Amino acid sequence: MKLHKKNIYVLCMVAVSLLISSCNSFLEENPLDVKDAGQFWRTEADAQTGVNALYFGGVPYLHNIDVDGGWTPKATMWGGVASGLFVDKRKDRTFTNASEGGNFNVESFDATSQKIWTEFYIGIMRANFVIANIPNMTDVLSSEQISNFVAQGKFFRAYAYFYLVKEFGDVPYIDFPYTSLDGIYQERVPSAQIYQNIEADLLSVMDALPNVAFYDNGGYATRPMAQTLLAQVYLQWAGAPVNGGNEYYTKAANMAINVVNGGQHALIHPNGTTSDLNSAYNIIKTTKSSNEIIYAKEYNQTSLNVGNSYAVRSIGTDAFQWGIFKPGGDVLYNAYLPCDMIINSYHSSDIRGMEKQFFFREYTFSLDGETVTRTLDNVGNWAWFDEGSLINGRNGDYNMPSFRYAEVLLIAAEGLARTGNDAEARGYLNQVRKRAGLADETASGDALVQAILTERLHEFPLEFKIWDDIRRTRLYPEADGMQSGKLRWVPLASAAIQNKPDGSTRVGAIPEHALLWPIPLSEMQANPSLEGHQNPGWN
Repeated sequence: MKLHKKNIYVLCMVAVSLLISSCNSFLEENPLDVKDAGQFWRTEADAQTGVNALYFGGVPYLHNIDVDGGWTPKATMWGGVASGLFVDKRKDRTFTNASEGGNFNVESFDATSQKIWTEFYIGIMRANFVIANIPNMTDVLSSEQISNFVAQGKFFRAYAYFYLVKEFGDVPYIDFPYTSLDGIYQERVPSAQIYQNIEADLLSVMDALPNVAFYDNGGYATRPMAQTLLAQVYLQWAGAPVNGGNEYYTKAANMAINVVNGGQHALIHPNGTTSDLNSAYNIIKTTKSSNEIIYAKEYNQTSLNVGNSYAVRSIGTDAFQWGIFKPGGDVLYNAYLPCDMIINSYHSSDIRGMEKQFFFREYTFSLDGETVTRTLDNVGNWAWFDEGSLINGRNGDYNMPSFRYAEVLLIAAEGLARTGNDAEARGYLNQVRKRAGLADETASGDALVQAILTERLHEFPLEFKIWDDIRRTRLYPEADGMQSGKLRWVPLASAAIQNKPDGSTRVGAIPEHALLWPIPLSEMQANPSLEGHQNPGWN
């Protein structure tokens, strides 16, 4: 099982060290517990270890990284915090305080920028080693194995570059493994070309990946995973800053429909779910088998000591006083609290906005033989709440969904709506609404697009989609009535930005340059090809 095989071969770490820091000292080390270049890529076990490493570095590892040291938001949360739609209540770190104050300057964001830039290129380097070396292992691998392993490498290379281009815009594109200093200084490549390279990688792997559901494939890459990622890529490519337009909205819709027609994935409780702990949303939280999940970051603290640490970020520090929780690290803190505007925008009949679906306010437990109910000072994130983890002082076992079938339906809906196919778009949108207990949407045109954007926020409030939606649309959600089920998506420049500072709104609090991260200063200093090419606005 790949969760158990986390050892990473030294070549990857040497390559990444060269790429991101130009640090020659690492080459002088001689670790005794890893294989060197001449020893690796010899056996089937070597190949499998190299492939398993893809699932632990790069984009998947963002679920394990704190943005600014301990007790801070995870790297997955940076966009939501920057948007102001989610709040870091601890407020003791540079990144979150600068973001809340609207102080988007290099000094405040450089350390976080370096951390995420590094992790993306770690993932790329691991993928490049797999792609370059696996085809030469014909004496120990079958042609089918070689094809599948290379396809997994290309999937994760595309995945990492998709995040790089979203976060940084133009970036160096490296599609070969570094084994020396030769060619280390690469120039930034235009975003449109990065997108084309991502598309080429993903299109090339479709036939080599099995057309099965994620959990039916042992948690390894599948064709629907690649199709879903490519649908996401096309949707982002269609919008700002590349502005690919209708061609890519159409491609996004068509690729999403390919997933639908593939027949491997479906909604849990498609005809409507319950509002209790057996609801579809609670199954999404706990499942390790449902085919609604197209891809998830896997965890298994109990058996493999690879644990999910989101639980301590699901609930505020006031819960310490209840005398029941003993979280790992001895800290409870809500680093990603949804703002009241989001909570209040759910329609009164929307099951997702009800207690203990995505969020919660009350918790009932036994204390000294009595049943006690406590109310949180702030709404908690039920989607991350793990009772066993918090009570027993350990990380948890729940997986974190990255791609879900509901998103596939909404990508199809948006791509169709933006190209004038309103009736078909409503068909996909209303599948998601029906499960949530909502009436069919009947809007057309721009009102339909706004309804789809609202549905994305209501369906994925804790799956880190909102910042990408703001960046590609240059729109920001504002309230449109208490429990109306609606939001008004207005131009970012004139929108009332939430929690800038905490509890307040401020127009213009997110300048356009903040939609991309600054290129890390250490990268610009180390790489002469980057010097003088900082993203505009980051002074």
